[in-house]
Amino acid sequence: MDILLGLVKTPAVIIAIVAFLGLLFQKASISRLITGTFLSFIGFTMIKVGGSILMKVLTAFSSLFSKAFNIVGVVPSNEAIMAATIDKLGSIAALILLFAMILNIVLARFTRFKFIYLSLHLVLFMAFAITAVLLQFGFSHTMMIVIASLLIGTYMAVSPFILSRFSREIIGSNEYAISHAAISSYVMGSYMGKWFGNKQNDTEHLNISSKFDFIREPNIATLLTMLVLLLISCIFATQPQIKDAMTVVYGAGAGDKNVVIFILEQSATFACGLYLAKAGVNLFTAEIVPAFKGFARVFAPGSVPAVDVMVLFTKAPNATLIGFLISFSIELVCIFLFPFIGLPIIVPGIMASFITGGAAAIFGNATGGFRGAVIASSINGLLLCVLPALTLPIFSQLGAQGVTFADPDFTLPSLILDYLLRIVS
Repeated sequence: MDILLGLVKTPAVIIAIVAFLGLLFQKASISRLITGTFLSFIGFTMIKVGGSILMKVLTAFSSLFSKAFNIVGVVPSNEAIMAATIDKLGSIAALILLFAMILNIVLARFTRFKFIYLSLHLVLFMAFAITAVLLQFGFSHTMMIVIASLLIGTYMAVSPFILSRFSREIIGSNEYAISHAAISSYVMGSYMGKWFGNKQNDTEHLNISSKFDFIREPNIATLLTMLVLLLISCIFATQPQIKDAMTVVYGAGAGDKNVVIFILEQSATFACGLYLAKAGVNLFTAEIVPAFKGFARVFAPGSVPAVDVMVLFTKAPNATLIGFLISFSIELVCIFLFPFIGLPIIVPGIMASFITGGAAAIFGNATGGFRGAVIASSINGLLLCVLPALTLPIFSQLGAQGVTFADPDFTLPSLILDYLLRIVS
């Protein structure tokens, strides 16, 4: 069981295995087999490395921002709540993942839902969330595994199918689809963009004065965005609070840095992390899509790989930044609003805001242009705050204090399942 958990928590290994099997079933040459397998592994590892760089900068910024503005609340973090409950739920969640994967392949082979969900680390988070809901109703371990496997395996096949009508317009083909933990947000945003947006005003064709042409360069725009956010936080933070944030990234060497260097370096580091992640996406998709065709030909003929949403970030870099800023801004508004309506404060998860907010804007832009991107990312920001606040009583029973699950596809199904089980019981 520990081996399975360790494997699933290393998505790059899963991707490499899928690529290896796909090329093997295609009867590829030894050279092609080695090249495709390791390039897939390297590409996905680049995404992880880029993500870890982003996470380090965002963690420092989150700490600085929270202390500067004296914000104390619940932190939505899938990794944190899973780590806190892995001894209690880990073995059950691993079995749920295994059977859900099998059901996903069966559905892809015999039904119209021909999508294989490859973001298995997200499925593991969902297994923990659904298990937490079932646990409070006294189900046996066997029943929890059966119920959760059926629900999650079906979700793995159906959710990319539902989103595919929108994702294929962005991708431009049916070679791959999207598997992520905020598909519910992307679907809502796509429809709202379609109904209330204007597709003609594409975010990537914004009429920006030639004086600001540098903003069109995605890496510069990314750097400037983080620079502004860090600068505002540092203006309102005390010197000890700034030093604490600097320690996150510099360790013991924090005392040798001044604030200006800190802001500049971390803004550039953030841009580097995103660039590396994007490069990894390009390398990974170039190998995994052809390899997957061989895998699907044997196990689920005609199926389509569903991969992480970050593959879309190169399609609409302007929308990505707009979505991050809008989603994050909405979450800030919720901080001040929630105490007045009796909800706990949800501290904005910067990484979730960046990935799901940016992706939501890309989908909203595809159906409703700039206005659609703003609407979709606003909805995403609301979901990232409202749903964790509503599901906090459910997950608090796990004993993990101050943290909860973050993404809409973990919190929304958990809320619905809890409601239905309470009616039945």
